[in-house]
Amino acid sequence: MSKAVVYRGADPTLDEYGVKLGEWEDDEEVYDVTFADGLTEIKEYAFKGCKGLANLSFLKDSSITTVGDSAFERSGIASLQWMERVRKFGHCTFRACKDLRTIEGLGCEEMGEGCFAYCTLLKSMKGWPASMTVIPLGTFVDCTGMTAVDCDLSHVTSIGVSEYGNRAFVGCTSLLPPSLSAWDADPAAVLAFLKRKSFLERAPERRAFLCSLKHAQSDYYNRTGDPCGASRRIIMEFAGLFPA
Repeated sequence: MSKAVVYRGADPTLDEYGVKLGEWEDDEEVYDVTFADGLTEIKEYAFKGCKGLANLSFLKDSSITTVGDSAFERSGIASLQWMERVRKFGHCTFRACKDLRTIEGLGCEEMGEGCFAYCTLLKSMKGWPASMTVIPLGTFVDCTGMTAVDCDLSHVTSIGVSEYGNRAFVGCTSLLPPSLSAWDADPAAVLAFLKRKSFLERAPERRAFLCSLKHAQSDYYNRTGDPCGASRRIIMEFAGLFPA
């Protein structure tokens, strides 16, 4: 039996073993949520394991700006929408949401570690927040179904790492080649690959344009023997995105 609930923002309780339990944790009948007046935060573990909670439509036009650790971990969320007003996600907020397929409209300024780890049906990294220059540690660990980068990563300066190397995209075997999806991959190389992939996938015509420039450069060199022709100078502007 499915049910709609009113979320009042209660802190997690402790079970007999001292383990924190969210307000509606593991209640698989919850399918819709209404917020009590004035709430700005969804507390940690609040809807963890709520398999019947398939979408976040209740966030639309809400005043929620903070979502706590593991708030929707292992829930039935299939699509992330209406998140533009949320400014902070905790650790593992959507970890192991096995039905999650799309992410749209993230407007957050802060994100904890492992936010989308083990979301194996997630197809695309989409809408990475413009205000976030770092992709945190463990963000997309074992997102094995991810194949595309449908967002601008030009502002991203680094990805989360540990003493062992790449830990933001480790196990993303459909997105990265084996050498870059490995746990000990060079984080800088991973980011460089993703930036190139993002640039190409968001604007395929840019690749065609570059190919035309390379052809023009080759033709110019063959005719003149001048390696510093105008076409070559233009190509060099692309060097950061398209290594020769």
